[in-house]
Amino acid sequence: MSYKVINTVQVQAVAGRSEELGQKLQKIVDTLRELPGCESYMVDRCPEDSNRWTVSAHWQSESAMQSHFNNPQVQGFIDLIDCQLANAVDFNSFPIR
Repeated sequence: MSYKVINTVQVQAVAGRSEELGQKLQKIVDTLRELPGCESYMVDRCPEDSNRWTVSAHWQSESAMQSHFNNPQVQGFIDLIDCQLANAVDFNSFPIR
């Protein structure tokens, strides 16, 4: 049986770089939302912490989500730390019914 799946990425901005981080996240999301099996991909700023961003994606199936992890653009999330825009990136996924 195939389930729809959501994956999220919590990203904490380096102090003073939150706006730049948000712009970079949006560029990553704009590319990834075009992948097969993607129902939506969004970037939201946390209302309680302006340095925390949440990226969430809804997938038609777990296999579609897994395929997306092989896309080179996903590496962009890790690169956020290397270019000192983010100091933490946390990935999560879970099925929905």
